[in-house]
This record gives sequence, C-alpha cells and structure tokens, in this order.
Amino acid sequence: MGKVARTLQVKKLVPIDSVRYPAVLPVDAHVVLAEVFDKATTIWDRHYPIREKVAEGKRCLFLEPVEGKNKIGSFVMFHAYFYTAGHTPDQIAIDFEELKAKITAEPITDENGREAKVLERFACLVYGETLIVEAGQVAGSQRLAVAAIRDLVRRHVNPKFANMNLVDAPNRGFLYLAASKGGVKKVVARVASSFTPEAESFGGALEAFIKSKNLGKTKVISATIEAADDEPLDPDKILEMVHEREGATGLSGISVVFNDDSSLGEDLDEYRERARVEVQAVRPGVPVISEIETEMVNYLKRLASPDDENLRIIDSQGKFIAA
Repeated sequence: MGKVARTLQVKKLVPIDSVRYPAVLPVDAHVVLAEVFDKATTIWDRHYPIREKVAEGKRCLFLEPVEGKNKIGSFVMFHAYFYTAGHTPDQIAIDFEELKAKITAEPITDENGREAKVLERFACLVYGETLIVEAGQVAGSQRLAVAAIRDLVRRHVNPKFANMNLVDAPNRGFLYLAASKGGVKKVVARVASSFTPEAESFGGALEAFIKSKNLGKTKVISATIEAADDEPLDPDKILEMVHEREGATGLSGISVVFNDDSSLGEDLDEYRERARVEVQAVRPGVPVISEIETEMVNYLKRLASPDDENLRIIDSQGKFIAA
C-alpha cells in the first residue's frame, strides 16, 4: 500500500462585526457546530446552500460529522463533500433525505470503463477560533467550509451568527524571528499595474484610494505601514496580507522590516503555520480517511503544546496566543 501526502493548514476564525450580524467574542465555533450536528439529522440539514437555492451548475457541499467528535466541550471534526449540482450521474445519486451519505472510496466507472469522480472531500477540525483544514483538495475549500458553517449555524442555532473571516496563523519560526529582532516595525505592500485586487482586500482599498485622487496610470502602488514606537505590528495581520498576496486576491507583493532594520521579502509565506503529513492510501491518490483524522488531532495537540522555548500557537481552549 502506497502513501498519500496532504497539507494541513491552520486558520484563525475572526468574526466580522456588522449591525445585522454583530461579532461575539470569544469565538467558540466547536460549541455551536456541535449543536448544529445534533439538530441537523439529514443530509439536506447539513447541505450548503439550502435546498431551495440549489441550481444546476452551482457549487455545493454537505458536511458529515465524524462520530464521537461532535460533543460540546470537545473539538468538532467533519468531512466536507463538494459536488456540482446536476453533474452527478443518476446511478450514484445521493438521497439527501438520508441521515448519512453512503460514500465509498472504491473507484466508480462509467459504461466505457472511465473512472468518474463525483465527490471531492476535505476534512476540517474546529476548536475555539481555530480551523484546521485538509488543504488543496477543492479550489476555495476553506472559504466554502466557513460559508457552510455560518449558514448552518444560522439555520439551526443562531440566526444572528456573524460572518467569519479567515486569517493565516504565523508559525513558531516567524514568531521567533519577530521576537528575536524586536518585533515588526514596518510592512510595505504593493499592487502592480498588471494586477487586479479584489474589492474587499487590502490591495483593493489601496487601489481605490489612488484612483480617487485622480493620479492617472501608475506602474506600482505601494503603501508603508509603520508601527508606533512602543507597539510592534500584529503578526496575525501581517500574515493576513501575505495570504492576500499568495492567493492573488489583494496584493502583488509584500515585505517586512523588523526593529533591528533587517528585512524579509517574498519568502514570507514560508512562515505560515501548516503541516505536511503522509498517510496510507486506499488506492493511488486516495487516503485512508481515518489516518487523516488522526493526523489532524495530533496536529491540534502540537499547536497547543509548548515547545522547548515555552512557545505555543494556541491555548487549551483553541484561542490564538498573541506574539
């Protein structure tokens, strides 16, 4: 039996405050999700979007909780199954009125012997404000998962549950680097003329400001953010900007200057918290799901466990520890 490599990424769930959906702190996402899975008995109950909004060609997913991991007071683990509505062959259609989807890891072939991929799966673990996600299986999987969580909580538990944003977590290496250099004193963010940032991104705000001043065409727009003398910049916010650059959503470039005047450029994304794991394969490219689950639990424990320098990423309640 061969091996399958997977990347586990860690994200911070940050509520977005608004009049209609006010942010509530602390974020205990596992508590409300446990209640969701207790009330949502059928696949339709755990389906995103709601049944009435499903149309042919729409990106859909449904959540399947891992039994024994959906109790209040513990973390919650689930697998998200993604599909495109109207593209599932009749002979393997899912009965969404069932309590649990009947999904197999065995290959499915059509009448010509070609293998068909009906569902794509990715695993998620939620604890406090921490989201661990099996990355790279579905484009936009992390935001799909958060959208589904928000929607299901509003339907089954709290109709005023806030929108959630995902923020990259700095790893211990970046925290060590920032601490050893006296913190981050300056960030330079760039938007090139050939790059189109999303409207809600930091880069989008920067571009909109420049356009509002009628400065004409610019080759590169840059902004420098400097810390106050007595307070270094928040590394969580820096990694959020890194995510914009890496995901090609907001920035085309970013660099950091530390308090000792040394700098870090385009390789900053290497300091995002994540883990590379290898698990057994059911068949080539298809992992043993139980091993993915075990690796995610072990990773959660490592994140919450102090290292030799007494540094950890999250506390025992799943809250991120400030640098």
